[in-house]
Amino acid sequence: MKTRTVLFSAAAVLLVVLVVPFAFAQRGRGMHEHGDMMMFGHLQKAKDALGLSDQQMTDIKAIFQQLHDQNAQYRQQVHGGMQQIMQTLVKNPNDLAAAQALIDQQTEAERAMKSNMLNAASKALNVLTTDQRAKLSDLIQQHMANRPQK
Repeated sequence: MKTRTVLFSAAAVLLVVLVVPFAFAQRGRGMHEHGDMMMFGHLQKAKDALGLSDQQMTDIKAIFQQLHDQNAQYRQQVHGGMQQIMQTLVKNPNDLAAAQALIDQQTEAERAMKSNMLNAASKALNVLTTDQRAKLSDLIQQHMANRPQK
């Protein structure tokens, strides 16, 4: 169980370090310039912290752009999911089977997104050198040590 927690924590930290800049850059919604500035700031921090080369940055950007494109359909499904569930129950409060089917669809979409993120994190880790992965491991340990215990 501990190994699984550590693996998911490592993947989460990697995603935060590498994916968050791309997520902000892709958000748009009237904040395009702000998102781009945040993306470059986060990428620069990751580049500085891990000593990433320009080629590695390009490869990582491509990996997470592919992830973004791959998860687009699932994001739409997840965002509208609760509204569909509520509308289904409002139309017929006794139609729990239909509401449950929508919850199951939403759960499958979330699972697919997480699986895609895990695959992208694996690809991104393969772009890093052994030394860079060791630095990342240290950063993850520092991050976990600084997290408040729940």
